[in-house]
Amino acid sequence: TPPGKTGEMKTSEVQSLVERVAAVSSDCVDWGVLQAAVGEVRRLRSWVDGREVLLARLVAEVSSFPEKSLSEAARTSLRDAERVLERAGTVGRIPAVEVSLDAGRLSGGHVDVLTRVLRQLEPGVRSKLVDAAPYLVILGEQVSVDEFARTVRAEARRLECDSDGLDRLERQRRAVRLNSWTDRDSGMRRWGIAWDPQTAVRLEGRLDAQVEALFHDRPPEGCPTDLLEKQSYLRAQALLAMLDGKGVRLGRPEIIVVVDHTTGAAEPVVDWGIDVELPQRVLDDLYQTATVHTVVVRNGTVIEAPGTLNLGRTTRLANRAQRRALRGLYATCAIPGCCVRYGRTKLHHVIWWRYGGRSDLDNFLPVCEKHHQHIHNDGWLVTLGPNRELTITLPDGQIMTTGPPKRNAA
Repeated sequence: TPPGKTGEMKTSEVQSLVERVAAVSSDCVDWGVLQAAVGEVRRLRSWVDGREVLLARLVAEVSSFPEKSLSEAARTSLRDAERVLERAGTVGRIPAVEVSLDAGRLSGGHVDVLTRVLRQLEPGVRSKLVDAAPYLVILGEQVSVDEFARTVRAEARRLECDSDGLDRLERQRRAVRLNSWTDRDSGMRRWGIAWDPQTAVRLEGRLDAQVEALFHDRPPEGCPTDLLEKQSYLRAQALLAMLDGKGVRLGRPEIIVVVDHTTGAAEPVVDWGIDVELPQRVLDDLYQTATVHTVVVRNGTVIEAPGTLNLGRTTRLANRAQRRALRGLYATCAIPGCCVRYGRTKLHHVIWWRYGGRSDLDNFLPVCEKHHQHIHNDGWLVTLGPNRELTITLPDGQIMTTGPPKRNAA
């Protein structure tokens, strides 16, 4: 199929490509034949990538844990399965990508480039890049993944018109909005707020601390029992208390930054632990004015950390020192394949509090609200090994295991 022409590759064409590749003898020295065969392998691989994306989308419709189902069926890692699902999301957003994959012209690597760049952009710029994607796809059919990545990143920068992120942050500050309306079905008054990332980090940190301070003993009357609804309710109540001047007086919000010295990395990776993008200059200013607490972890073990890490039965909730220490080990929810950032997780008692579990560091595991609900309400059983090796037994008998957290952080 010529570049730029739509239409998926027919089964007969796939078979023909396979036969031509298979016909190349092991002692072939004809460069023209070899070059043609390599090109045909590339087209076959692209077509297989397209089929894999289609199958992943179908699996996601019938499986409650598609990453696990895909990884087991393909005998790959959960991260590989998650990447295929991310490709499926990009394909769903940009139909031209699906057409090109099915025709064997664009590779999964090209799709990964689009996925990464789109994820890093603010919604307005993301929409513009999606609009430009069909033209980028035509280019991608002609160039390598690395060349395509450079082109896509350059196009994203052009759309942002912002070299260091400060102009973008200023535009975001001007775009702060508060809207309110009445939901005609429920009769509830609703708010819609858009904050710039810097303000959002400050306010959300204060709001999370307010929830912890106000409701650490017991939730207020009328609080939902569903874990997801409960957290939303408590945040709303904390905001109301702050607006009424009844909130708890708090110090500066805390951001836990992890410098990961994992063996094999070219240089340390800095994880700021926030799910918004801020210019590096703003992050540097935050760091210069911060109070620094050093936590050192290796091979799933906390080697050094300030504060009291074992609280026994004196309190049910983790303290700040424990959260800092576990942040050094975990970037996200501890459940394999879950990408919810650590700052949005709860510290779950592996041996439940109601069954005598202690509020000690070794008995805490960070899990998101969704997986916390699975553990408490859906029969998921979790255990931890001596180096935080995690074993999860699902109600249907499936067992998931992990090794120690891979971070080596200070």
